[in-house]
Amino acid sequence: MSTPAALLTLHRKAMQIAPALAAVGIEVQSTEAFDTDTLGTFAGETPRTLSPLACARAKAQQAIALTGLPLGMGSEGSFGGGPMPGFLNWDEELLLLIDSRTGQEIIAVAAGPVALSAVESDNIAVLQAHIAKHDAAQGWILRYPAGLVKGLIGEQALVQALMQAEIYQAGALLAEKVQLQPDFRAHLCPARQGYIQQAAEQLAQRLLALCPSCQAPDFWRKQAEPGLPCELCDYPTSQVKYYIKSCNCCGHKEQEAAATVFASAVHCPLCNP
Repeated sequence: MSTPAALLTLHRKAMQIAPALAAVGIEVQSTEAFDTDTLGTFAGETPRTLSPLACARAKAQQAIALTGLPLGMGSEGSFGGGPMPGFLNWDEELLLLIDSRTGQEIIAVAAGPVALSAVESDNIAVLQAHIAKHDAAQGWILRYPAGLVKGLIGEQALVQALMQAEIYQAGALLAEKVQLQPDFRAHLCPARQGYIQQAAEQLAQRLLALCPSCQAPDFWRKQAEPGLPCELCDYPTSQVKYYIKSCNCCGHKEQEAAATVFASAVHCPLCNP
């Protein structure tokens, strides 16, 4: 028998989340009874003042309050950071589940690069070419001096928005420069959808990972200890030597060795200073 869990979302995230959780006995029930855009928007009309974790937690708590279900979920994505800040567009997706019966929170994370960028021009051919080189399902935001238009999909939608804004002119040039930005809302961003699905798959795995002491879910790697010895000189490197799996409910901990016994000399500060 499935256990229902409420997911608060305006952007159809259940499509990416529900399948993985159904496989472990969780039935995702979406609700749109609260406007999540009041917590902040990617386009900037409403400032994002909460941290991604706090925002996901607020959504999960609202989902429980609105539906009366014992389990609530909140999903939140953020851009920035990653291995090359400023050079690589990096998406991190958090999926948080709260069990109101026990107070336990389980947080799943997936992250990776997103090949999306903005362009500014007064040449409609440049804007259209920018759309054409991306996924056809990707949404776009048109920014111009008098305002913005969100949720544009495809070159024709862009042309219509330019005409309605009264800055479209016959020929290639516009009346003024405009900016075309990716619309990062989940239902309009296929790249985000992939990472949301990965976070859901991790959440499903964490629900199945039971503590050997108290049987609570999410007995998971919570800490990584460096010090894996160098393959040439045995000097401790920055690579992970072992992980610490722990239970947030009873505090039980276990060590899990890394997959390899030695680290490549590439990571050694003595062999590769």
